Amino acid sequence: MIDRYAPALIALTYFVCGAVLYLLDLGALVAHDETSIQVRLLLLAAVCAPILLRRSHPLLGLVLASVPIAVDFALDISLPVWIAYGDLLFAAALYGSARTSVFLERTPIVSIAVLAVGFGIYTGELRSAVFVAAMGVLLISLPVWWARSVRTHRDAAEAERTKAQALAQVAELDRAAAISSERAHLARDLHDIVAGHLSAIAIQSEAALRLRDHDPQKAMSVLESVRANSVDALREMQSMVTLLRSDDVREGTATAGRLTDLTALVASAEASGSIVTVEAPDLTGLDADVDVTAYRIIQEAMTNAMKHAPGLPVLLQLGMDDRELTIRVSNPLPPDRGRAEPARVGHGDSHGLRNIAERAAAIGGRARSQIVEDPGERSDGKDPLEQSDGGKRWQTEVHLPLRDGGPR
Repeated sequence: MIDRYAPALIALTYFVCGAVLYLLDLGALVAHDETSIQVRLLLLAAVCAPILLRRSHPLLGLVLASVPIAVDFALDISLPVWIAYGDLLFAAALYGSARTSVFLERTPIVSIAVLAVGFGIYTGELRSAVFVAAMGVLLISLPVWWARSVRTHRDAAEAERTKAQALAQVAELDRAAAISSERAHLARDLHDIVAGHLSAIAIQSEAALRLRDHDPQKAMSVLESVRANSVDALREMQSMVTLLRSDDVREGTATAGRLTDLTALVASAEASGSIVTVEAPDLTGLDADVDVTAYRIIQEAMTNAMKHAPGLPVLLQLGMDDRELTIRVSNPLPPDRGRAEPARVGHGDSHGLRNIAERAAAIGGRARSQIVEDPGERSDGKDPLEQSDGGKRWQTEVHLPLRDGGPR
């Protein structure tokens, strides 16, 4: 409400104060004013009226006030009129366009200098030239410079406010991306922990039921593996819950296995009825992120092999050079899967394959799962991959980059 009537209040204040100066005979700037007070009040009103446009149309208000200002200059300069005109200069420089503001800042300098020199030459007195220059700076340039300063600070504050809003939006997007990334990470870990162990438990339980009559001792061995998988799943789940309640995210690597724990994965797969052949060099000294990622990828790949090709042999090959760690997990396709199109093998619940690819990409690696031709017998005469359907097998191949030249 105050902002709405502020221009009217400002105009009224200038008029009342100017009228008081005129009534006290203090309005003349140079000499005794011989112009009637009615004319002076009329000129003052003509200058104060455009102040009503100081916010909505500041340049128009300045132009309208220039006419009574010219009349006042011709009669004899009076202080109230020029003070009110200074407010219009201030408003035009502050609320007008940027071009108008710059124009008002530069133009009066030349005008005041020319007027002061001309007046000095006309009167033949240096004092008169200095007086005109001082009055011009005080009544014209000072309001414009003041408005320019206020405008500069206002624009700087607006820029900072815009920057703060942009940073807040970026922070919100970063927070949303972090939450999304963390959810994906938790989903992968939960899938690895729950799906891997439960798949092994389901397969081993089926094997135990099948062996309970004709091979009770083997069935008991499988049940022991079932119990071990159950305990491991419960332990890892408890570790994850503890991690989620902890503020130290660096404890995350403690919840996952390492490549030195491959023996437990192999034993679980063999208890499910698969024959697992492992070809691996010395893998100690790997970076924690590579070590944990490789373990999880192998765990998921072997779970897929046990789930989709139960009872068939699995070949796990690990290779390493100065640049990367290579993982290959392959198994023959079962007879009912070998005739499927490669693009549809593994179709359906593809969380495992997607998790493998995402885990590899998270540390700068790459992964690919596909049907390949079986290479046949190895050079040592052994055939770890018994051909079951046209010599085709399912293979997951992963390449993980090593840092600082490999293991330390």
